[in-house]
Amino acid sequence: LANSDTAGWLVIPGTNIDYPVMWTPEDENYYLYRDFDGSENANGCLILDTDSSPDPVTTNLIIHGHNMKSGAMFGNLTDYEYEEYFRAHQQIILHTKTCQRNYEVIAVFRSQVYKKTDNVFKFYKFFQANTQEEFDDFYNNIKALSLYDTGVSAKFGDRFITLSTCAYHVENGRFVVVAKETEPGNTYLP
Repeated sequence: LANSDTAGWLVIPGTNIDYPVMWTPEDENYYLYRDFDGSENANGCLILDTDSSPDPVTTNLIIHGHNMKSGAMFGNLTDYEYEEYFRAHQQIILHTKTCQRNYEVIAVFRSQVYKKTDNVFKFYKFFQANTQEEFDDFYNNIKALSLYDTGVSAKFGDRFITLSTCAYHVENGRFVVVAKETEPGNTYLP
């Protein structure tokens, strides 16, 4: 990998999403407007949330990316609004340093970044489910919010990847695609 800040490489087969994912826990916004080599770039990079960890892996890996008009980064993520697009692009793959993780999309919804005091479901605060209750809160909410039924279910113990990009239906809007890990994939040979 080109850079020690690279947590992995995200691919959604059949789309233009095929990018490194950067992780800089000491400065989450470092790659917001930088290319993965550190040079300035308005597109920025895909960024793994500071509170997610690739190793040991947290229950949920949240990846943020810009919604670029050009379609770069997560510019086309909002196509998941349409169920037929989802049907054609159900698989998400994350290559990490140690293995390939395979996911299938489980929920697609619009949300927003809320005030700290708002007592609502905040998808961007879910990183780890240590109890059935924590899992249920996340799972029931994403299923209720989903724009359509993906036909994919999950249970306590499953792991997820959440892709989030800016959306403009409300102030601080977000468009969110959540996928469930179907198999941890094979560990890469040294």
